[in-house]
Amino acid sequence: MEQVWKDRENLNKNEIAKLEKDGLAIIDELPQLATKSFEEIAWDDVERLKWAGIYAQRPKNGLFLIRIKLPSGQLSSKQAKVIAQLAKQYGKNEIQITIRQCIQIHNITLADAIAIRKAIAEVGLTSVGGCGDVPRNILGNPLMGIDPEELFDTTDLVNEAVEFLTGNPEYSNLPRKFKLSISANPHDVGFAGINDCAFVPAVKTSQGKTVNGFHVYVGGGLSRDPHLAVKLDFFVKPEETLDFIKTVITIFRDYGFREKRTHCRLKHLVDAWGKEKLQEEILKAMPDLEKGGRDYARKWTYGRFHGFHKQKQDGLYYAGLNVISGMMSADELEQVALLSEKYGDGQLRTTNSQCLLVINLPKAHLKDFAKACPLSLKPDYLRGYGASCTGNKYCNFAPIDTKYYLKALYDYLGERHDFKAPFRINVTGCPHQCAHAAIADLGIVGGKMKKDGVMVDAFTLSIGGALGKEAQFGYTLKGRYSFEEVQKIADLLIADFLMHKGSTESYAHYVQNKGTEYFESLIHA
Repeated sequence: MEQVWKDRENLNKNEIAKLEKDGLAIIDELPQLATKSFEEIAWDDVERLKWAGIYAQRPKNGLFLIRIKLPSGQLSSKQAKVIAQLAKQYGKNEIQITIRQCIQIHNITLADAIAIRKAIAEVGLTSVGGCGDVPRNILGNPLMGIDPEELFDTTDLVNEAVEFLTGNPEYSNLPRKFKLSISANPHDVGFAGINDCAFVPAVKTSQGKTVNGFHVYVGGGLSRDPHLAVKLDFFVKPEETLDFIKTVITIFRDYGFREKRTHCRLKHLVDAWGKEKLQEEILKAMPDLEKGGRDYARKWTYGRFHGFHKQKQDGLYYAGLNVISGMMSADELEQVALLSEKYGDGQLRTTNSQCLLVINLPKAHLKDFAKACPLSLKPDYLRGYGASCTGNKYCNFAPIDTKYYLKALYDYLGERHDFKAPFRINVTGCPHQCAHAAIADLGIVGGKMKKDGVMVDAFTLSIGGALGKEAQFGYTLKGRYSFEEVQKIADLLIADFLMHKGSTESYAHYVQNKGTEYFESLIHA
């Protein structure tokens, strides 16, 4: 396809900068940039650092984070120990698991980043494409290959896509980031509804033979203008997966909008074109694609796997460890890695719920593993199911301390209610929604407002969000609130739900059944 965007007028400044120099070029320039002060680095080179997975953190004073990509969460004990040692040496002993299954190390200099990149490359890891207008880390089923419920193993498909996309100059200048999800687990652990392109399991019967494959969703995303992904009509066979990815990402590259930075995601192109036009364009590249098939979908489990669970392999189990808000010490990661070697075969996984798995544990070792593990295998129904973004400790966009407020809510609500099932509270620091507030039971978006002549932290609230078969964004309650008001409203909402809910009813279903006027009346009574 011809890259038609090159002839467009009125490109935003980021697009002009990308035409002047490709983002991947910054990788070779890192040694020279590391000799400069932060103030000496041009703004566009600071932006290009994202292509190397390096992001200027708050405050912009020469310290950065590096985002290490873990496709579908794959992580060996050897890799984990290297990351832990690097975090001790350069990152104040802090590790952060992201909501896309990556690992971040904060508080580093560019010289540190060079050393870190060299060390992780020696154990088969990279930060290239961790940020920037490129294909990001591939989200997926952290249980792939061991999952008793998966329709088929997606490991090879994920790794094939990673090898093709990472550092590929053909796709190093997209209109914005491209988020890809591949999963054959029936519980939507890949969050299909909020990815640019998501593969979910499907089956099709043809000439008396059942074939396993995918249905595909496109154009999902959150931020200020959330869109649920659109389901296409195609049935994609596993061997067609990479070609389908190439086709969709090429359409995005060549026809995605590049004028307004806030209007450049694939969701905006899908919205403008419509499903039929997009499918016509896909068929130009892949005319033999089949349609139809049946979804292989069950209840959404939001990527949580606490405790011990059987694998598909006889006699083996995996352990789901809770990492509150994705933050853990390097010492904890190193200890878990060592335990994975002592009691298993040294294989770990990260999840998009910011937690950690240890896989391939023989049944005979489970008790000893549990005694030695530094992280909880059985968190309570609040602390085990919430999420938060980085917050204003490091992020330049977030005006609030998300992790502090989430913990405060855990403490406040945990004392007042006896939770018998998960209740998901997600606190995100700004409208970018990195902590997925719109798909939480209670989503909280931080900001600022003036109260009694003083600027204070302020919050908007949404309720009843979900993904999976019954995907819906949460209803945004009217008004902005102080944190004290948020506590009282959350207390009221939860008390109401626990009093009236059906025995197995989800909060999303409860909100939908009651209607928005009911909740507005409830909190403003």
